[in-house]
Amino acid sequence: MIHRHPGKAFFLLGVFIFLLSGCSLKHSPQTGEEFSREMNRLESLIQESADPADRAKLHCQLAELCTHHRNPGRNYGKALREFETYLSLAPVEARTDEAQNWVWVLRELERAEKETVQCTGKIEDLAVEKREALVLERDKNKELQARLEKKEDLERKKEQEWQASLGKMQARLEEMERANRNLSEANRTLRESTERMKRTLESLKNLDVQMEEKRKAIK
Repeated sequence: MIHRHPGKAFFLLGVFIFLLSGCSLKHSPQTGEEFSREMNRLESLIQESADPADRAKLHCQLAELCTHHRNPGRNYGKALREFETYLSLAPVEARTDEAQNWVWVLRELERAEKETVQCTGKIEDLAVEKREALVLERDKNKELQARLEKKEDLERKKEQEWQASLGKMQARLEEMERANRNLSEANRTLRESTERMKRTLESLKNLDVQMEEKRKAIK
């Protein structure tokens, strides 16, 4: 796989370029636009050519363009198809072990490219799943935070109500204490008044006795 063994892909590409030396291009494009223009030109020549040998050479050159290191749009799958077409058009004596090696290299490159695409897709899927999991976890955290804030708000309200109730109870207790002090003061005053009344009654009783004694003495 390319993403695990990048050296392997470069090695295969180097081997392929070496093997393609037999059908080297007369003019090597330098930019992506030049590669595209040259590939279109070769494809037009292939359509116009009636000579299998010429068409085979054109397919070989097109395969080389598809894998050229300067081509920003390298396409190993297309190169494989072009080279397989080249082999089908080339004379039987050209189908040597070397030619089979070309096909093997391209197939390995195409397989590695497909594996890279598949792995990239899996990585992207995992990234999407991770993002979705993070969003779900964030939503759960928000829900839990909202519940916690609601609970704290209820507890705060309960504490405020309890403090208010405690304040009322404290005020009622102070009121009762004042009433008790007033009652104690009233009882003391009543006792003092009762004592004064007793003493007054005792004085009146003594005065009455004295007056009675004086009346008896006058008689």
